[in-house]
Amino acid sequence: MLVRILIMLVLAVIAILIAVIMGDYGPWYLSWLLGTGFMVLVAAMGGVLYEDQESELLQKEAASKDD
Repeated sequence: MLVRILIMLVLAVIAILIAVIMGDYGPWYLSWLLGTGFMVLVAAMGGVLYEDQESELLQKEAASKDD
């Protein structure tokens, strides 16, 4: 338990030091990081939806051929 607290304390100190060093550039880097992550998630979601639509279309075509 004490080891976890010490690790969290060290991480907090590192985060504070990085924030102080970055100064005014911090918000820009944060928005860039969050925006990039969001774009990747949206692209992955689009790919999943495309694959789902494609497989549904193939299933409908196969069902119409069976009739």
